[in-house]
Amino acid sequence: MSHPSQTPVKVPASATAYTPATQDPDLRSQINALLIKEGYANKIQEHLLHSLNAHPSNWPSTVQSHALALLRSGDVTTFPALVRRVLEDVRHDTAAAAASTSATENGTNGGEVNGSGTNGASKANGASSSAEGSLAIPQSVIDAVLKVTRECLDAVAEVDDGATAG
Repeated sequence: MSHPSQTPVKVPASATAYTPATQDPDLRSQINALLIKEGYANKIQEHLLHSLNAHPSNWPSTVQSHALALLRSGDVTTFPALVRRVLEDVRHDTAAAAASTSATENGTNGGEVNGSGTNGASKANGASSSAEGSLAIPQSVIDAVLKVTRECLDAVAEVDDGATAG
């Protein structure tokens, strides 16, 4: 897996400016197929799981406790609703943590950003507003998994900058 793909996907340099709305579905499918075929998708997933379990925040247990609390309180009653709700709460807390970090880095007080605490909104969806017990994916985990993902993408894709020797 640490070796580059024998037939890397050629990615046009313009792809760096793609948005979700302008992504080339064929290109994405080719890259995904190579990531799966050559075992890189499993490597990324295993690294994510290891990083989450190894992080001192004990994120998997926090998510499990949150899910159990939602079920016990009757806030959700079906598995699909539970999954939707937990994902929504994780996204909410992760976005709030990112906004808080961004605000702190920009010299603000790092308090509640963009009205995240207005009318109890941060608690209305069951998400935690404090760092302890937060459902936010730890930034160090995100950074580590992005690094592995970039390495895997570098192994299966080659950016074609359009420059040709002539």
